[in-house]
Amino acid sequence: MSYTLQQTINWAQTYVQYIPLTAGTGNEPAISIGNTVQSTILNAPFVWPFNRNEFPIVLVTGQQDYVFDVTDFAYLEKVSLLSADGSDGFEVKDVYNTNILGLAATGSTAQPNAVAVKLYTPDTSIALRFLSNPDQAYTGTLTYQVIVDPFTALDDPWAPIPDSFIDIFNNLFLAEVMAVADDAREQLYRQRGIAALLSKAEGLTEMQRNVYLAQYLARGSSMTLAAQLRTQQAIQARGL
Repeated sequence: MSYTLQQTINWAQTYVQYIPLTAGTGNEPAISIGNTVQSTILNAPFVWPFNRNEFPIVLVTGQQDYVFDVTDFAYLEKVSLLSADGSDGFEVKDVYNTNILGLAATGSTAQPNAVAVKLYTPDTSIALRFLSNPDQAYTGTLTYQVIVDPFTALDDPWAPIPDSFIDIFNNLFLAEVMAVADDAREQLYRQRGIAALLSKAEGLTEMQRNVYLAQYLARGSSMTLAAQLRTQQAIQARGL
């Protein structure tokens, strides 16, 4: 049985004097905190086998743009192509999810070495642009991460995130709760959660790890600093 959001709430409350986390409309702030943590784990740059899907494609000689009926798309991992006669298989070298590629010269063709997500219509389709225009017909496979439904109820499971990631989502959830409560331990649990996340993630360069770690922890540091400033201002206002 998958670990649920309610179980995480029950655990987190023991660290913060059982402050109400579901007293707001729509069980807020617990629902939004859960969705924030879920998004952190499942969004780029992280890729996970439990959240992966594939879609077969066909490319046409000289055609640069394509629309595919992918309804559960989150972001593209890679594109693998195979020549028409099956003699040449390769992976498209450069994959862009937010940057767009330019138009290739009319009539020019070559083996595609880059692909970009041109447009995305949620629950409907994705449009991809290849560079260069394919020099022959190719069959291939899109490998992508799946969009996940957000939490809407307290008994929703963390799935597809496996229970073995409890050291990640529980610690990150508690860190966000402590941030709301102005608890100084927030940064400690944020560090624990991110350290566990990075230890399980494969394929990241050292630069990607360092950039992500710095950005995520800076968010916590800025929140902690803001809390300290509020305390200082309150003391000054009382003339202490």
